[in-house]
Amino acid sequence: MHRIGLILLLLALEMLPLLAQDVRLRLNRPDGVYSRGDTVKVYGRCEPADTRLVNCGDPGDSLRADGCCASAADSFRMEVRVGGNTRSVVPLRLGPRDSVIYTEICDSSRWVAVLVSAGEKVIDVGYVVEPGEFRPGYAAPRDLGRFWKKEIARMRRSPMSVKVDSVATPEKYTGQVVCWHIELSMHEGRPVNAYVSVPAGSAPGSLPIRIGTHGATDISSPSTRSSLKKACRHALRGAIGVDVNAHGIRDDAPEEYYLELENGELKDYERQELTSRKAWYFRLMYLRLVRLVDYLVTVPEWDGRDITVLGHSQGGGQALALGGLDPRVTRVVADEPALTDLGGALLGRRSGWPFSRRQVSLPTTRLASRILPYYDAALLAGFFHGALTVRVGLADYICPAPAVYSAFNTAGSFPTGSSPADGRSGAPADLRSAASYPAVGRASDPASAAKSIIPFRSRHHVDVVWYDREEFDALPKE
Repeated sequence: MHRIGLILLLLALEMLPLLAQDVRLRLNRPDGVYSRGDTVKVYGRCEPADTRLVNCGDPGDSLRADGCCASAADSFRMEVRVGGNTRSVVPLRLGPRDSVIYTEICDSSRWVAVLVSAGEKVIDVGYVVEPGEFRPGYAAPRDLGRFWKKEIARMRRSPMSVKVDSVATPEKYTGQVVCWHIELSMHEGRPVNAYVSVPAGSAPGSLPIRIGTHGATDISSPSTRSSLKKACRHALRGAIGVDVNAHGIRDDAPEEYYLELENGELKDYERQELTSRKAWYFRLMYLRLVRLVDYLVTVPEWDGRDITVLGHSQGGGQALALGGLDPRVTRVVADEPALTDLGGALLGRRSGWPFSRRQVSLPTTRLASRILPYYDAALLAGFFHGALTVRVGLADYICPAPAVYSAFNTAGSFPTGSSPADGRSGAPADLRSAASYPAVGRASDPASAAKSIIPFRSRHHVDVVWYDREEFDALPKE
C-alpha cells in the first residue's frame, strides 16, 4: 500500500513542472479571418503559471539550453483539424518566447483549428479562409417555402387559446416593469409557455418586441425553463420583453415533472429518429415561435414595426429560423447558432449541431437529405431580409464556423416577399443550387452594417450569453 502511494507521489511530482506551464497561442491576424494568398502563422509559447515551480527538471535550472520547458517538451502534442477533421498530429516543443508552430499559405476556402494538448488540457485557436464562400451542404428544396406555408396555415386554422397568469415582479425590478406568464395552445403537441414584461407606464404603440430564445441543455436544468428575470431585463431596455422556452414545457412545475420528461419523452430529443418530413422534433419548436409572434403583435404596447429575436446556440438557430419563417421579424441576433448547415458532412466538414458530434454521418443518408433541408436554419435564413447580427466561434466544434458562415452568407438571398408566412411560394428552382447563393466579403463592421458577423477565437460558450451583456447595446439597431 505504501509502495503504491509512493509511486503515485512520484508521478505527481514528475508532472508538476508540466502542470505549471501555461500554453499561449495566437495568430498573426487577430480576427482569424484570411484571404487567398495570405500567410497564416500560429505562434505558441509556454510560460510558468507559478514562478516558484520553474525548475523544469533540474533544480536551479529554470530552462533547458534549447529554450524548451523540459518536462513539457516531450509531452505537448499539436493537432491540426481542417473542416473539423483531423489532418495531422505531431509532437511539439514550446519555449518561453513566441515561435511559429504552424504556417500555411491560404489557397482555398476552409476552416482550420490548431490544438495543443498536454494530457487532458487542450488549448486551441481557429481561423477561416475566405469565409464568404461557405455555403450550406444541402441545397434549398424547391418547395421549402410551400412546406412551411402549409404548416403555418394548418397551425393557424386551430384557434389560439390564450391563458394569462399574473406573476410577482422580481424584487430587483419592482416598480420598473409589469410581468405576466402566457400559455398559448397549439394545434398539436405542447403549448407555448413564456414570460412577458413591459416597462411600467408604457404608452400604447410605443415599444418594440424583443424575444429571447433558449439553447440546448438538460431538460431538468432551470435554464431550460422560461426566465422571468430575462424577460424583465429585455423590458428594461425599452421593449416588450419576452423569454420563451424551446420545448413548450411548463415553467412552474415540480422537479419531478422535468425529470420525467428528461428521462422519457424528451430524452435525447435532438437525436430522435428521422422518419418523415413532418415528424422531426424541431418542426413544433419552430412553429411555436410563429404562434408566439401571433400573440405578441396583439399586445397594445407594440409599436407595430420592430420585432427582434435573439438566441444562443440552439436559440440562435431558432432565431434564424423564425426570421426566415415570419416576415414580421425585423432583426435577428444569433450567437453561435446551431441548427445551421445540417448537411455540412456532404462537403466533407462538420455539420452544425445536432450533428456536429454525434450521428455525424447521418446527414449524408438519403432519408436525412429528404428531411433535414426543411429545418436547416442556414436555408431558412435565405427568406430573412431584416437586420442580422451573428457571432461565430472560430474554435467552436459544436456550432462550427462554416455552418455559421453558411447561414450568414445565405441570409436574404431568396426573393423579397417569399417568406412562408407571407402567403407566397418558397424558393424558386434557380435557388436550389448552392453555388447560386451570392458571395459576401470579409467580416463586416457591426457598427456600420445591417448585416454583420463577429468572429472570435473561443470555443462554444455555455456560461455567459454575449448579447445579454451591456455591450449588446452598442450593436446596430437597424
